[in-house]
Amino acid sequence: MDLRQIRYFITVAEEQNITRAAEKLHLSQPPLSRALMDLEEELGCMLMIRGNRHITLTPEGLALKRRGEQLLALTDMTKAEISDMKKGISGTLYLGHVDSNGPTLAAQWIESFKKEYPNVTYHLWCGTVDDLTDRLKAGLIDLAITMTPLNPDMLDGIPVFSENWVAIIPSSHPLGKSRKKSVSLTELIDNDLIISARRSREEEIRGWFQSEGKEPHFIVKTAHSSNAAKLVANNIGIALFPASVAKNIPAGTEVVIKKITPVKSVDYLLSWDKEKQPNALATKFLEHVKLLSPL
Repeated sequence: MDLRQIRYFITVAEEQNITRAAEKLHLSQPPLSRALMDLEEELGCMLMIRGNRHITLTPEGLALKRRGEQLLALTDMTKAEISDMKKGISGTLYLGHVDSNGPTLAAQWIESFKKEYPNVTYHLWCGTVDDLTDRLKAGLIDLAITMTPLNPDMLDGIPVFSENWVAIIPSSHPLGKSRKKSVSLTELIDNDLIISARRSREEEIRGWFQSEGKEPHFIVKTAHSSNAAKLVANNIGIALFPASVAKNIPAGTEVVIKKITPVKSVDYLLSWDKEKQPNALATKFLEHVKLLSPL
């Protein structure tokens, strides 16, 4: 199996039609069909079901498409990195980030780094900490803005920011109508709660309520905190997220933001794969962030 075969396969998977894929690849149909058959023979399984009008991927085909896309992305990154080494500090930095305060931190760092290294370009990718960890381990991003808890067996990181947790409450809810500026865990425990889909985050929040002797009810777990305010405004439940999420809620949204007591905090880190040395560009960016970080 080589990269040429993988490119052929992914093009066919995207087009869902061998004729259209052949045109896109500037090939005639017979050699493309032959390459796909050779690939299936080598792997010992059927990758696609060929219909009259379009093809459908088998489970094995879907797995190859996912891995193949990662292989091609990594190949392109490697070519660019080797080429850019001759040019000094330039090239593309692949930076991942969580969506809470991640975009703000990334924008601030890129703004200042751009002044020193104007030839650098950036590829940003947003996801949960679990998603970012997978992409770091696969070599698809160079660095990532993550949040605690950090898996020390997989990632290294430097602290770059810290903030408190807040409760995002429907304005029509009794806790939302209250004049109190904070809400206690005792007051939250019997409500439907909206939290991050990250497994370790669920365990952390569950631990907050252990002293109350009750089990919290998580009605929604979302991978993107930008969904939280919309869910709250529709009276789905009360969302528990870092304070920066609340700052991004549009004016006029029918929600109330309150601090949680006792105070709970979360730390942000700029992280990398513990088993790999960051490349020259990522290392320079990391050094730049260390100088900017107040922590």
